[in-house]
Amino acid sequence: MKKTKKLCIAGGGTGGHVMPALALADAARETWKHLDVSFIGAERGLEAKLLPERGEHVLLLRMHAIQGAGILQKLRVLCWEMPKAVLRIRQSWRKNRPDVLVGVGGYASATGVLAALLSGIPVILYEQNAVPGLVNRTLARFCKQVMLGFSEAAQHLPHAHCIYTGNIVRNSIAEVQWQAHKPPCLLVMGGSQGARFLNEKVPLACQQLKQEGFHFSVLHVCGNYQNPQAKVLALYQEAGINAEVMAFCHDMPNFYAQGDVMMARAGAMSVSEASIVGMPCLFVPLPHAADQHQWFNAQSVCEQGAGICISQHETSLPALVNVLKDTLCQPKTLHDMHQVLKRIAQKDAKTSQLNVLSTWLES
Repeated sequence: MKKTKKLCIAGGGTGGHVMPALALADAARETWKHLDVSFIGAERGLEAKLLPERGEHVLLLRMHAIQGAGILQKLRVLCWEMPKAVLRIRQSWRKNRPDVLVGVGGYASATGVLAALLSGIPVILYEQNAVPGLVNRTLARFCKQVMLGFSEAAQHLPHAHCIYTGNIVRNSIAEVQWQAHKPPCLLVMGGSQGARFLNEKVPLACQQLKQEGFHFSVLHVCGNYQNPQAKVLALYQEAGINAEVMAFCHDMPNFYAQGDVMMARAGAMSVSEASIVGMPCLFVPLPHAADQHQWFNAQSVCEQGAGICISQHETSLPALVNVLKDTLCQPKTLHDMHQVLKRIAQKDAKTSQLNVLSTWLES
């Protein structure tokens, strides 16, 4: 009887790590029907809620981040939490040793990668962003390969075996293709936690556009932080703007299908999804993102004319109004941006990543 192959995916913390991990797991299961997939995550991460809800087998660790932390927390993590977590992982593998481990980033990824290296298990890293995170920068040279969501990340990993695969986008989203609407629709998305800048400034900019006679609608995902939904909706209603405001979007394919241009943060998956859909974007990178990785994610498409990158700290309300006039209210500009995205989007990310895994899952 042929041995059941085992894939372990380590990492998480935020949706930017968890969702790519799930996309990779789902793609692998489609290809290898009897594949055994397990996860390693953190008790404090999004994976602690999302993975059990999906019925996934996940080992949750009590871990804290060290990037940006004080010296005492760094010492506690490096000298106590991490060794303890590595030991726990290796114990869990006594009866269920994986054939390959994929580290997707985040502080839980480091422990999984270290445990695999100590156990002689092949390790592949998956870096979603244009600038690699601390864990992947530190451990890349010891791993078999590094799959890159953005080709620009390779320059930060000179001693690693890198392959540009792109980020896997869910089929339901990849099937959506941008088209113009009359009147146009502005999408606003600050992520699951929202973004105060977008929630406060965009409705005011839209009010001014409306006063100047422009006609458009808005779909605005405002997040749950400080419950801004009612306040944001009131701003649109006061201006007579046709707007739908939601704390969280449960139907992203429909969200993308209704838009003409999207204003959003520049997380790796937001940029990748917008590229696949062909959605022109106005990116407002999170100013305090680690290593400014959101800025570089956005630049990967904006430098080619497929979007506009907006500095949160340097953009006034009048400047924001002008950007919307030059995009949302200019059909030809949006069409040209869409054409660039069609040309540069990485459409075979799933195939590329599965080809990397096949070395260890088909032997």
